[in-house]
Amino acid sequence: MRKFNLLYVFSLVFALALVSCSGEDGADGADGINGINGTNGTNGTDGEDGADGADGANGVGYDELIRFGSITMVLEGTRPDFQVFRDSTAFKFTSVEGSDISFINQLDITNNVHDFDLRRFLSSPDNAFNNSYIDWALTIQDLGEENETVTLANIQIVNYAVVGEDNKYFTLSDSFESGIDGVSEFEFSDIAFNPETNNLTFDYRFIVDGESNDSGNTLNVSGTVDVIVLQEVQGL
Repeated sequence: MRKFNLLYVFSLVFALALVSCSGEDGADGADGINGINGTNGTNGTDGEDGADGADGANGVGYDELIRFGSITMVLEGTRPDFQVFRDSTAFKFTSVEGSDISFINQLDITNNVHDFDLRRFLSSPDNAFNNSYIDWALTIQDLGEENETVTLANIQIVNYAVVGEDNKYFTLSDSFESGIDGVSEFEFSDIAFNPETNNLTFDYRFIVDGESNDSGNTLNVSGTVDVIVLQEVQGL
């Protein structure tokens, strides 16, 4: 029995010795082969467009130049190269220099006769480059009365480029007077004048023979006037 116990103890000690003594790690094995790349995922859907930003402020002086209203113009006819065209624009800039007002934005009233001098520029006016404009000289007798009569109507279109969709142009610089030199009688409609605000509005239309305008062909001209005119203060 004693022999058996000694043998058991000896076996246990030997086993513990084997467990407590670990050997050195072996060398790393060779790297495995890379796996196959996965397929790309589908693109996500586009997001919604963001809201428009707020409009920027007008440039310095812009409001002063347009506050006296505008004159629109529609031209319909045939160009010098015999291509039919239609062109529309708005002349909405007014010079604000005191020395200019008397001939570009003034009303004179004598008895019951109203004389209007109206000029509006295509862009901000200066003396060098931006000199395209439309000019009206208009005299109306008994304005607003049943016997209202337009006694003088003259329009000038100065240095205006008619640009086609094919990027070709011709320049119109002409003066037209109602019923004179190949010009039809001007047709006016919806003439109205507010003496409290000096707001004058009317629609116009006339036809010009080819020999009397820079297109060289019959020209139909129409548009709308919606302006504020000024009156000079007279001394007592």
